[in-house]
Amino acid sequence: MTPETRSRLLNILVPFSLSILAVFVTLEVAFRLFYQLIPMEVCAADHIIGTYYCQPYFEYDKPIRYGYKYIPGFRLEGMWDPANPFLANSENSTAPTPRDDAFPYLFETDDMGFPNKPGPWQDNYNIVIAGDSFTIRTAPQTWMELLAEQTGSDILTLGAPSWSTLNEVEAIKQFGLDKNPEWVLLMFFEGNDLVNTGQYLERRDSGLNWREFDMQDVSLRRRLLTPHFARYLWDKLFPGEETAPVKYRYPVAASTEVGEIETVFKEVHLLPLSADYETLARSDEFAAMKEGLLELQALTEAQGARLVVVYIPSKEHVLWSRVWDEVDVNNVLERTVTVRLSEGDHGRLLFDPIYLSYDQFTANQRAQEQLLSDFTAEVGIEFLNLTPIFWQKSIETGELYHFADPHWNQAGNQLAADAIATFLREIKQ
Repeated sequence: MTPETRSRLLNILVPFSLSILAVFVTLEVAFRLFYQLIPMEVCAADHIIGTYYCQPYFEYDKPIRYGYKYIPGFRLEGMWDPANPFLANSENSTAPTPRDDAFPYLFETDDMGFPNKPGPWQDNYNIVIAGDSFTIRTAPQTWMELLAEQTGSDILTLGAPSWSTLNEVEAIKQFGLDKNPEWVLLMFFEGNDLVNTGQYLERRDSGLNWREFDMQDVSLRRRLLTPHFARYLWDKLFPGEETAPVKYRYPVAASTEVGEIETVFKEVHLLPLSADYETLARSDEFAAMKEGLLELQALTEAQGARLVVVYIPSKEHVLWSRVWDEVDVNNVLERTVTVRLSEGDHGRLLFDPIYLSYDQFTANQRAQEQLLSDFTAEVGIEFLNLTPIFWQKSIETGELYHFADPHWNQAGNQLAADAIATFLREIKQ
């Protein structure tokens, strides 16, 4: 190669390489500054991206107590479509559908970073609520807003997505008990609370904060957004030809008195529903949860308040007995697992990819419900089980959960508010 040719190549390659690098850096910076621009498919491509880049609006405590919460004064506004199947499962498991349930969405946090109206807190609240993503807006009017209207109560909500019972207990201890509440409501979601309790214990015991723990072994490749975006863009521009028909598991059809409703199950919520009663009862997660609830019971009673555990059933539990099509049933069963304990007769919950029979899964899905019912009755904690209420109402009226998103629609939020208001009124008498 002559010097002239080499010089000419360098004059082309160097500017080209610098241009590619500039585009790469620009995209990385832009996505971090304007996370709303990140496509949902990119967010769903990796847990780290979905949690820490697509949701950069959390702050973390250290040492871990509540774990994380929203930044104060956060505001998110726009259209939100709970029929988007990526809200349930990120992989290609749901058949394309023209369904669009989008509505104008507004979510705000207060001066402390919790899902209440913007502004400072009051000195006192009648009701303090702690929960996970069921305390976040998933409908035009939330069940907390409806409950406040029905009871005339001042309500303080403490919550963040994927909180476990232990996150909630610590948040109530740190932020709620000094507000002199009459009622303390702790929401238990059967879809992931026990699993998330294990994650809480692991992170708390590490000495790191929540984000530090999750990021400690993450490679540079996973930390970069641009490669994921480039792959997404390539797939959009040059979709590959299907060599075989795609086998979609969803939607499944559930039978009700008003006709069949189609819905998408969130497969991770099938994991805890797959465990039997004795396995759950002997787990470290349940032992830690019991300890936390007993401590909170003593603290609330010392404050003159009453603790109520509200049991939230998953969509998968509520609708399972109404899924009758053999193909749908098998598609769900293939996503169940065998649950065991790490130390044989005790320890952490472990999930083996060995799916259950119809009879076994049908029996196991009530295990958490019965476990919480038995425990609260034994120790004298008030317990409101929403499972039979949502099961019966879904048969009578149809959808109470969103098509793809696993949370309540407007009808579900209304039913939850009605049930809780009635329960509080009756046990107060």
